[in-house]
Amino acid sequence: MAWPIRLAGVVCALGVCSLPQAGDAEFSGKVVLEVLDDLALDHKLRLLQDFAFHDERGRVWLAPQGAVLDGWSIPRELRALPGLPLESEYRKSAVVHDFHSRARTQPWRDVHRMLYFAALTEGIPPSEANVLYMTVYASGWRWEPKPSSCYGSCHAAAELLTWRPDAKAAELEPIAAWLQQSSPRLEEIDKRVDAALKRPGPHLFAQVRQ
Repeated sequence: MAWPIRLAGVVCALGVCSLPQAGDAEFSGKVVLEVLDDLALDHKLRLLQDFAFHDERGRVWLAPQGAVLDGWSIPRELRALPGLPLESEYRKSAVVHDFHSRARTQPWRDVHRMLYFAALTEGIPPSEANVLYMTVYASGWRWEPKPSSCYGSCHAAAELLTWRPDAKAAELEPIAAWLQQSSPRLEEIDKRVDAALKRPGPHLFAQVRQ
C-alpha cells in the first residue's frame, strides 16, 4: 500500500525518507490518535496526522496519517523488567516504531535501532534506552524479505515470514541488570541477547503470525 507523504522538501521511498542534509535528530508533527472500536480492530489506534522521526543520518521515519497501530512494542509479560522507561515517556518513539514494525519495508534490525535513537531524542536516559532497545531486540517483531535466502531454502511456500522470539523475563533480567551498570555498544547488546534466547525463531518454534 502506498502511504500518502506530505513532508515538504523530503524524498521518500518505502516509508523511509531522505533529507537534503543530515543534522540533529528530531520529531516532526503531533501524535494524534483515535481509539478504534470496530470488532476487527479492537484495542488498536489510528494515527490522525502524519508524524515522523528524523534521525541524525538524514532519514525520516514517517508514520503516516491513517496508519493503524497496536501499541505493543513491548509484550505485556516483559514490561516489569528493571530499567525499562515508562511507556508514556517514549510514546512518540513507540508510534514510529509500531508503524514500521507493521509496515516491514525496512530491515527489522534497523527498525529496532531507530527506536533506540528516537527514545534518546525523546529524552530517555541512555541506560533506560539501552534496556528498551534490548527488550525490543529480544521480543519485537522480526521479518524476512521475500527474496531472501531463507525463503528459497526452507520457506518457499510462505506468503509472509514474520515472527517474534519467545523471550522470557528470566532470560532478560540479567542483561537488564548488566545494562544498568555499563554502557555497551548496541552490537554488544545484540550478542548478549542472542546468547540468552533459547527460542529466537523462526526455525525453533511455530511461527507467530499477525
